[in-house]
Amino acid sequence: MSELQILFPATVVADVNGRAVGIKPVQLRHFEVFGKASAELMAALASPTPGAVLLYASKNKNLRAILGRATTLNAWQIWRLPAAVAVELMVYVVRVNASFFDQALVGLAEVLAGQASRNN
Repeated sequence: MSELQILFPATVVADVNGRAVGIKPVQLRHFEVFGKASAELMAALASPTPGAVLLYASKNKNLRAILGRATTLNAWQIWRLPAAVAVELMVYVVRVNASFFDQALVGLAEVLAGQASRNN
């Protein structure tokens, strides 16, 4: 992957109920909502009951907000998603964005390693 692709990651496409849905990188202005939705998702998934996960999906405004910003679905489509599908889509959004962050960190580590070797 070139450096330019890391700076401007491409949208990843996922199949959701037979429809191609783009998963976009989270923009810095949406990072706070993404963090809240991700933390709430992890807490819901840590619960031993499926009811906690479904409650998270049905009552969580951060989930709907980040799905609207990090996917190509519009608000109406998000509202109509089955709860389990919304949660699964959020898990995929987290996974895709984690890979974007991992790529950026690898690039940063390479730059820092290069600077350290020049200073020695």
